[in-house]
Formats: sequence, C-alpha cells, structure tokens
Amino acid sequence: MITAKIIRHRHKYHHYMNDDLKEVTEETFFKIVFSDPAEMELFKAWIAKHDGEYNYNKELSKQEGKFPKVPMFHDEICWCDIMTYYLLHVAGFSFHSVIEPYKGEVYVKDGVAKAKDEVAGE
Repeated sequence: MITAKIIRHRHKYHHYMNDDLKEVTEETFFKIVFSDPAEMELFKAWIAKHDGEYNYNKELSKQEGKFPKVPMFHDEICWCDIMTYYLLHVAGFSFHSVIEPYKGEVYVKDGVAKAKDEVAGE
C-alpha cells in the first residue's frame, strides 16, 4: 500500500502599532508527501510536463514553486487543488482519511498501480 499525504501549514502574521493589535493575516501552504519516493518523482514530472514546478521550501514550510497549467483550473487555483486532482485523477489514489484537526488528507493506492500518464506514455 502506498500512501500520499497533503499537509497544510498555516502561517499567521500579526501587525501591531504601539502594542495594539491592528491586523492578523494567515497564509496557508501545502506540501505533498509520498511513502514511495518514486511517486514524488512522478508527481514532479507531471507538474513539469504542465509547465509548473514543485518546489517546497522546508525551512520556511512554504510552497515556492510555479502552478502547472492544467486545463480544468482556470481562475482561482491552489496547490491543494492541483495535488488532489493529481492523486485522484492521474495517479490512481483514493481518499482514505483526514489528518485531524483538519491539517490535511491521506490518500492510498496499492503498490502495483501506476500513474495514468506514465502508463499512457505521456
């Protein structure tokens, strides 16, 4: 069984003036983790094939890559959309569970399945 996890990292920024809290903003970044390193290489290749780059900055826990151009995503796009689409519709994973308290999801597939793009030779 191969697992993939989409993990959310939330970063909060507080803006103070004279010890008075004026603003709180939050940014959410996503990373994907596979139990099989070969799956990560397939994911990165699929992103590159669609003119994107998966580049996760481990030190800052944030995504610095470039969104791939995937036809079904036109307006608002997020890395969680791209990752979920890839896992469910390209790589043959299925949803397994949520990481509580909602910090991501876990997806699984048997170890014999291959990414559809790889099988099709695309």
